[in-house]
Amino acid sequence: MNSYEPTIFSSEQQNTTMNTEAIKITTGFIKINPTTELYYELRSPQSSQATSKVIMIMGAFATLKHFDEQAQFIVNYFAHYSTPIEILTYDHRGIGKSLTTSRVRQTTRMLANDVLCLIEKVWTTNESIHVYGASLGGMVAQELALLLIKSKRLKSLYLGVTSRGSYIRPMAMLGHSVWSLLMPFLIKKDHERMIRDVLLPASFSTAALKVSGERYATLWINDYNQWWAFDNQNACASQCSAAASHYLSNDEIRLICSVGIPITVQISLKDKLISPKKQLELAKLLNAKTAIFDHGHMGDDDVQKELFRAFIQHLENAN
Repeated sequence: MNSYEPTIFSSEQQNTTMNTEAIKITTGFIKINPTTELYYELRSPQSSQATSKVIMIMGAFATLKHFDEQAQFIVNYFAHYSTPIEILTYDHRGIGKSLTTSRVRQTTRMLANDVLCLIEKVWTTNESIHVYGASLGGMVAQELALLLIKSKRLKSLYLGVTSRGSYIRPMAMLGHSVWSLLMPFLIKKDHERMIRDVLLPASFSTAALKVSGERYATLWINDYNQWWAFDNQNACASQCSAAASHYLSNDEIRLICSVGIPITVQISLKDKLISPKKQLELAKLLNAKTAIFDHGHMGDDDVQKELFRAFIQHLENAN
């Protein structure tokens, strides 16, 4: 399949609840095509006034649950502004509650087209969008930015712990079937061992693990499938394929820069998954503002609120 032309189908289900902070949480499923549907959550203020739209794109193997606290904090923060914020989060195809029976090779452009379909169904086709992406989600966000630029709808871009990819991408030659064969060697079947031996050391700095490691271990082990998608090795293989083949070309970088929208790149200096040098390279190429933190890939507890505020400052500068 050389091209990906998504078709928007009707939402199958939509529910709205009100949480303790009086923020509406609307949940539902959107069919992207006959074989794929995305689960989403939309957090918005109680008021019915016009809002600024934010899409938050999660990284590999993780569900939208990782965004819960940050999305809640930000929507609540802007609730009394003249233009409040509403935030759309979702699970990638095959991850969490989102389903797919398709075995096509995934790319970051394909995943960005998924997001575009979701946006156009939940909101409208002429809404301007603030785009936030972390890790693999940051790569998808780069592709989504290019899609939104075509319709002059990209309002700002915030990229966390991510990179442009590499011009030479040897791992891109590995197809889905090869990644599927590698999954049993990369993913431990025992949930506790996967958390303690793989995820925690990869996600946090050594200092942070001493303080918060046991808390995250308990949290993630008890609700493993709510946080992570490692039991679906086919979906994980697909995301490895997408990340390994991503590359933002010089022409695409120039196009993003030419639009003149606010761009921030968040950098983790102790990141063990994506090289801090690659993160810094991306910021320099995009001539972006930087939010630099001396922590691991997921952000240590002691700087969590600073991470939230970095995105808030970005949004305040963009509105």
